[in-house]
Amino acid sequence: MVNADLALAICGAGDGPFIDKIASQAWDAVRHVSDVWEASERVESMIKETYREFGEIYQAGSCPQVELIYGITKSGDSRLFQATGPVVNETAYASNGIGYYLADFLATRMRGDRWLTIRQTVILAAYILLQAKEHVEGCGGDSHIAVLRESESSGMVDFRLIQHLTEYLKSADHCTGEMLLTAADFSISDSDASDGLSNSMDLLKFMRSEEIKRLKEHRESDRSLFFSLGGPKREEDDLGLPITAKQSDIQTADSEAGEEKV
Repeated sequence: MVNADLALAICGAGDGPFIDKIASQAWDAVRHVSDVWEASERVESMIKETYREFGEIYQAGSCPQVELIYGITKSGDSRLFQATGPVVNETAYASNGIGYYLADFLATRMRGDRWLTIRQTVILAAYILLQAKEHVEGCGGDSHIAVLRESESSGMVDFRLIQHLTEYLKSADHCTGEMLLTAADFSISDSDASDGLSNSMDLLKFMRSEEIKRLKEHRESDRSLFFSLGGPKREEDDLGLPITAKQSDIQTADSEAGEEKV
């Protein structure tokens, strides 16, 4: 949910209707706040009040207990929270749902101690969703990724990008597995190992270029159809989110600075 410089993203595991109720009330609670701190306080208060209200409606012990992860960004600030029932805590990373253990393992394995860029985080999210849907019983459906950014527009990542990321990651996963086996095979010569690794790298590069080409074609086709139906034209970044006037000014300044250096 996005409104001017305010954005709120919520995902949850557990009772679906109860999650929907909280998500709806969360947006109502924050849409007129002055800063991210006020928004955070209002959402936490709303969650506690919702549990208090429904706890009186349900029989004792029957009120749904859901797990939520939600992020808020406004005016250049952002915060991330995890709520288990009415208990809310701020966090830097969280996962929930039936595949949380796999998500935590993959996030730790691929991120390590590094800070990731927004683009790298989107890739990691797509990879976690791919693996969870393939290996965790009960996980399935379409993959949806939302980003909250402090200096750029927030929103849902272009579904086309997610599709092509998923396809590439699925293929690349097999290649990297082969590379690991080749690199760790001490029984073969360095020359054979180098050839095997080089072949895998060439295949990764080829698949990457082909996926980029298909993504571009699909995006252009989607935009042509959208415009032919009377949709408004807008500039979008590589995530499929609108480029704000501020972003455009920064990009123009960077471009002019680059021209001057040349």
